[in-house]
Amino acid sequence: MTDPAKLEKRTLNLGFVPLLDAAPLIVAHELGFFRDAGLTVTLQREASWASLRDKLVFGLLDGAHILAPMVVASQMRMPGSRPLPKLTTALALGYNGNAITLSNTLAGELAIDLPARPGPVGRALHTAIERRRAAGQARLVFGTVYPFSMHTYLLRLFLKESGIDPEADVDIRVLPPQAMIDALRRGDIDGYCVGEPWNTGADRLDAGRIAVLGYDIWQNAPEKVLGVSEAFAREAPNSHRALVSAVLRACQWLDEPDRIASVAHWLSRPQYLDCSSDLLLTALQTPWIDGLPRWRKQYFHYAATFPWRSQAEWMLDQMLDAGQIQTLPGDRRALIERAYDTATWREVAQTLAIPSPTEDDKPENARDDRHPILGG
Repeated sequence: MTDPAKLEKRTLNLGFVPLLDAAPLIVAHELGFFRDAGLTVTLQREASWASLRDKLVFGLLDGAHILAPMVVASQMRMPGSRPLPKLTTALALGYNGNAITLSNTLAGELAIDLPARPGPVGRALHTAIERRRAAGQARLVFGTVYPFSMHTYLLRLFLKESGIDPEADVDIRVLPPQAMIDALRRGDIDGYCVGEPWNTGADRLDAGRIAVLGYDIWQNAPEKVLGVSEAFAREAPNSHRALVSAVLRACQWLDEPDRIASVAHWLSRPQYLDCSSDLLLTALQTPWIDGLPRWRKQYFHYAATFPWRSQAEWMLDQMLDAGQIQTLPGDRRALIERAYDTATWREVAQTLAIPSPTEDDKPENARDDRHPILGG
């Protein structure tokens, strides 16, 4: 653990968007893990990913619960944009947690029991889209939380594997996570891909139906990370390691199933997610489909906190596929190594006696239950 006397910066402002996967930051705060690391932390809730990104990039936040592809995208200058400070991460905040939810009207059109595996849902959705096209109806509209997000890429992956063209057959619109349910109710969108609790919330409020769990699109997919600016990581390396250590401890604590009631209670508070603890408890529990557990959120086990560089590689490929970038960067591997700081993770994990993966990369988007082999 970093010596508190050597911290370059002791008081930190950390941002989060009100989602279940912000839990590691909230738990680290509630259990005193930040204090144990010599840090005084203020948690700041943000209404949208764009707002959070801007505050992190321009130094109004020292760190944040942030979309993993945002960090990768920050390393490139996008067409028509000005150069901005770059972001990096040394800690992933877990696997899984997303789902695709449909409006009641669209769910009814599919005429299958929901939630279900991607195959049956995709075939039924493809049929519904063809039927609507033949009737001259408007294209379906799906919501996602940000262009550079796993939500966008998982939604596109699901559509493409269902024979649906994400550009030609549907429209995809960006909305803040907490705005999805109201947009679904108003008929502004026909479905969305979002993190919890906004899928369980739609189901509870009878505003929509959960159709497919993200776990069934990609088992143990990456999601959010603990993002900081490159400048912060470079100029305050001891404070950065202390921050990573505190949040890594929280991720480890979170993966014990008997603790979800406490987590739901903390997250329900007005300064955090500001919703019922009963809703959060349901969202935290593992759902079952076809008699098998379909994991929602994995905070620690199976190297869920490690910043796998192969995941960043996959995200770059999705950016190209979505037309967000025109070509892959020539310095692709160097870019990924700047974005995903595996060395700092290993340093911190060693101080906490947490085993490290033996490699920086692994096969991605595998549809089985195998997990990376860890070193001792």
